[in-house]
Amino acid sequence: MRTKSFFLILSFYFILTTIQAQSVDDAFKQAKKENKIVMMFVESPDCPQCNDVADKGISGDAVKQLIKDSCVFIKTKSKDFDQLVSPSLFVISKTFFGIAYFDADRNILYIAPNSTSLSYTYLQNINLALKEKRETENNYAALKKNYYNRLNDSQSIRKLIEKILSMKAEPKQSLIDELTMKASEDSLNAVSFVQFIMRTAPLINSTALLNIGKNKDNYNVAWYGMSLQERKTINARLTNKSLVKAVSDKDMSYAFTVANYVQQTYTTNYEEGQKANQSIILQYYKMIKDTTNYLRNVSQFYERYYMNISADKAKADDSIALKKMVKNTINDSTKRKADSLRFVELGVKPPTGGTLNRVMVSYSPQRQIYAGALNEGAWTVYTYTKDVNYINKALTWARHGIEIYESPEIIDTYARLLYRTNNKEEAISWEQKAVDKRKEMKMPASEFEKVLNLMKSGAVKIDEY
Repeated sequence: MRTKSFFLILSFYFILTTIQAQSVDDAFKQAKKENKIVMMFVESPDCPQCNDVADKGISGDAVKQLIKDSCVFIKTKSKDFDQLVSPSLFVISKTFFGIAYFDADRNILYIAPNSTSLSYTYLQNINLALKEKRETENNYAALKKNYYNRLNDSQSIRKLIEKILSMKAEPKQSLIDELTMKASEDSLNAVSFVQFIMRTAPLINSTALLNIGKNKDNYNVAWYGMSLQERKTINARLTNKSLVKAVSDKDMSYAFTVANYVQQTYTTNYEEGQKANQSIILQYYKMIKDTTNYLRNVSQFYERYYMNISADKAKADDSIALKKMVKNTINDSTKRKADSLRFVELGVKPPTGGTLNRVMVSYSPQRQIYAGALNEGAWTVYTYTKDVNYINKALTWARHGIEIYESPEIIDTYARLLYRTNNKEEAISWEQKAVDKRKEMKMPASEFEKVLNLMKSGAVKIDEY
């Protein structure tokens, strides 16, 4: 099984210049002996492309040297990582992919989910982990020990949650609930406290969320006192966590609650709210492997919300979204200013007064988002059924996705769908394009080459999912 999403623009590269530990136990033994930290690369079980990217390596000499001097590097599977963090007071996604840093005693120091091609990020993350290792009283291990020794007053719990958030992990909901239950009435009504709880991304309908929402006016002052971008980020986190809970409990009713919550965040765009609602329900069906209900609802979703988006509209949306993002960046930050020439290029007036400095902004083009969504739907249908009606629908989605934005992954999806409908020559041609596209991007193409060879041989089965 593998992930078909090509949306891996921010990808990391890692060249291992030292011999890596042979096992997790060996890694910690070596770290203890050499007074180093363990740098654990957790491979994705579902996304060979992600692992291919990771294997290419960080090219910066400074990063390689810091790893050599300070870390014991090991690659491992998610199940090994799960065993290390399972007794913790924080939550890690079962599909975690990235790098985690531990001290020699197996205490977590820092977590870097996903990946990046920016070398300085690795320097920064390693140094953050080393700094945490030097902490004695306020490190995660010490704060956890205090908590379990029942020194769990509200102040201690808050410090523990702050530490977990600083490690880029999610505090367990029970910990967040406990903090709000132990907080004084004055704290519950303090804007700063409400904002802190919201920054933990509490589960929808959780005790914590209900407690800080009792004073509605006060809650609104706190919530809307945060920037729009921060509110969006928080909503995305709490939605994801709440959906995971619905899936874990197989609670359809709660899944609908999550979907309705998301819809209500689209206060000025009813259509987008409806789209978000239905997207959550489709994700739920997919995550619990309810193929019947997924297939029953997926066609209407993609036909309504994606097949009417033209390539020209996607490009126009890109331009609008980028300008809006830049404006929000200016409005949300009083400390940072962006280069005036860049603003002129975007058609946005630069801020007046003060010194103009460059600001780095992460942006995901709308075309890739649209095409990625179409690819996900087409690939899921491809893996769920051989029914010709569904397959033909998926073919149109993949083809439309290619028109919006060509990626090797969506081209590969289209080729496989063609092969399944016995359009073998056309399928071979498109799979060759997928291989060529991967190579143009200087990415490994072995997976697609294998499929291409199977197509050429006339194999009945060309997939490993």
